Amino acid sequence: MGETLRQSRVWLGALLFFLYVGAEVSFGTWTYSLLTESRGMAPALAGLFTGSYWATFTIGRIVAGLYAKRAGVHLLVQGSLVAALLGAVLLVWNPSTAANLVAVGLIGYAIAPIFPALMSGTSQRVGVHYAANTIGIQMAASGLGTALIPGLLGVLARHFSLEIIPICLVVVFLCLFGFYRLSMTSIKVVQENAA
Repeated sequence: MGETLRQSRVWLGALLFFLYVGAEVSFGTWTYSLLTESRGMAPALAGLFTGSYWATFTIGRIVAGLYAKRAGVHLLVQGSLVAALLGAVLLVWNPSTAANLVAVGLIGYAIAPIFPALMSGTSQRVGVHYAANTIGIQMAASGLGTALIPGLLGVLARHFSLEIIPICLVVVFLCLFGFYRLSMTSIKVVQENAA
């Protein structure tokens, strides 16, 4: 474990899980408040929209299993993050009520395969020798992201407004994309060291 903790790519993997799970839970937690309190949407309609996030998320997880092997982990994660980023930008833009529905549904569908894809790519990112310990660290980071990020967004929303939440999601998805690309560089290093 001590050797695992000295690997920078292990900490990069933990950061990916911290940010991803934090974003997933935050969006599910704050969407209803954003739509009702900030955008004046009727509670029933906002509830339907928020439910669409979890519905498309579930569908996305199921469908991703069908094309994950064909697309590959790296393309799946990067494509999902780009689609989630587009959904978050649309949510920030907020041109219409229908656009909010599209944005919420798109984000749910897009991020669904990211967690399992990141988890299955752990040994590629850190090497087989560190994979088991890294998976445990990543799960701990996921729990930490679940605990901290939604609360942090709540503090920001209180100080600014609920409209800060989709802006923060844009930032998180951009960071996730950048950190994932960086982790792919780590993959090449691991493969070169193995060879």
